[in-house]
Amino acid sequence: MGMAAGLLGCETFISLGEDYTQQCTTLTTVYRDADKDGEGNKHEPLTWCGDPPPAYVTNTLDCDDENAEVNTRGIDDQCDGIDQDCDGKTDEDFPRLDCPIFIDRQTPCQGRTACVGEDVLCFALYYYDADEDGVGSTPRLVEEPGSCAPPPVPLGGGAWVQEGNDCDDANPSIHPGAREICDDGVDQNCNGTVGKVYLRQTFSQSVLNTGAAAERWSSGTNSGFVQATPGGVECNGPEDDVTGTDDGNVVGVGLGACVPVGTSGELESPVVDTTGAPKLWLHFQQWIDFTPAGTLGAPPALTLSVQQGPQRTTLLSLVKPGPTEAQPVPGWDEVKRELDAFTGPATSLVWSYESGDAAGWGGYAIDDVLLVDESCVDAP
Repeated sequence: MGMAAGLLGCETFISLGEDYTQQCTTLTTVYRDADKDGEGNKHEPLTWCGDPPPAYVTNTLDCDDENAEVNTRGIDDQCDGIDQDCDGKTDEDFPRLDCPIFIDRQTPCQGRTACVGEDVLCFALYYYDADEDGVGSTPRLVEEPGSCAPPPVPLGGGAWVQEGNDCDDANPSIHPGAREICDDGVDQNCNGTVGKVYLRQTFSQSVLNTGAAAERWSSGTNSGFVQATPGGVECNGPEDDVTGTDDGNVVGVGLGACVPVGTSGELESPVVDTTGAPKLWLHFQQWIDFTPAGTLGAPPALTLSVQQGPQRTTLLSLVKPGPTEAQPVPGWDEVKRELDAFTGPATSLVWSYESGDAAGWGGYAIDDVLLVDESCVDAP
């Protein structure tokens, strides 16, 4: 292809061959695209007039114009020493897979694969543990493949461990597996939540009657709603605390002999905003006072529901028959329930009860109700 260029006034002429001339006002530089992958070779420019000719493009992105699989759209995940994606690095997307290195036939240390040249080797993986709580944060592969020897400890102290994901490596009380403290705003176990308490219930006098408005539970059809001491015969109204439980805490709803036959009622918790919680957990203790042998009639029942605006959803019902060989006497059961579907701006809990149709039935009590974004304990 012959080519000549010249200026005539404001016009530029490019001669194509011997008998054709194209007139244009702007010259462009195009680049050879030998492998036809849409990316050009910066070392083969061509001054041109008009649209690029075949096998030329206007960019200089290609780092290997003889291989159509090597370009900026490539994936550099092969252990071959080739820069498939033209970013100046080789094999950076090669998968780092877990691999065990055996100190002896039964004792492995954890390793991670790495690409060295065209070889896939296994290097021991350690994490720097600055606060020495057994969990590290900064990963590092050892230099010698196949060796479980940890790196040398820095002069500033700390240790190398094989468990990572510490979210605060300057505080030994914060690490995966740590006890989460309720309502302190700190993520002790590094799982992304902070142990926020949305609702705490004891059915004590301060909550039901004289406490702050945000803590009060409202009684609906609260006919005959009473509290009962576990294993005892004393019946107390909602204004009285009942503290005769195994852990010394206040007992909640009591049924059975303390509730007249044919009565029913409910208590609703304060309305709380759980918007943004990744999940909700409901924790409580239920006390079961089994019915004496030979008692006839229907037992009392207690139902727990979630109220969101006008919608009420039943979570569970506690209906127990008489004593069994496995549980001949009253006992405590711990209940933990995940409530993923009930986050929102107006959420409350509702305890509803039916007394049954015969006197003498045992009952139920609810103790230590917590609605939290994860299991947590109170600060010591």
